[in-house]
Amino acid sequence: MNTKITTFIFDCFGVICSEVIWNWYREERMKRGFIDEGLKSVLKEFDLGKLSKPGLVGYFLKYEGINSSKEKLQEKIDSYFTIDYTIVKTIQKLKNKGFKTALLSNGNADFFKRKIYTTYPNFKNLFDEIIISSEVKMVKPDKEIYLYTLKKVNSKPEETLFIDDNKENIEVIAPLGIKGFVYTDSSSFSGYIKKLGIDLK
Repeated sequence: MNTKITTFIFDCFGVICSEVIWNWYREERMKRGFIDEGLKSVLKEFDLGKLSKPGLVGYFLKYEGINSSKEKLQEKIDSYFTIDYTIVKTIQKLKNKGFKTALLSNGNADFFKRKIYTTYPNFKNLFDEIIISSEVKMVKPDKEIYLYTLKKVNSKPEETLFIDDNKENIEVIAPLGIKGFVYTDSSSFSGYIKKLGIDLK
């Protein structure tokens, strides 16, 4: 790449953390043999902050075969949460090297406060800015949330690399001038960083 990268913007779920809700849903779908065609739109409402956590759990309780209290179902969904500490170390190294780092995530802020920040208290220190869709009332892949994030970190599009496991979220940023990397695992991302000429040792 000709332009030097100064800023790394990371997605959260599917990159740093596991896809908590989707992983729970996929297992239940396979176990019970149903398909919820409306789930994507319901989760968009959740990510926009228009649907509360109790409201989402209540929605799932309507699934046939789900016999549980709201509290127990919430615990079950939360049990799918994990953090990839390998990519966390890479982000910390980038920050230590002087790169700007930001988090841009579709998600509900309640989960970050309740689960992510309590599980890994240093999480906030990994980033110069944390943008969560429910707080800004915008979601990926709407271009406005990318432009908002660039403004927050005070970075130029051509100097920014956005990392996301969802190809759709990457495809929309090309017209904005932002570079993108479709994330699959920490090893391939580390290899990509090396190709950029960035030594994190």
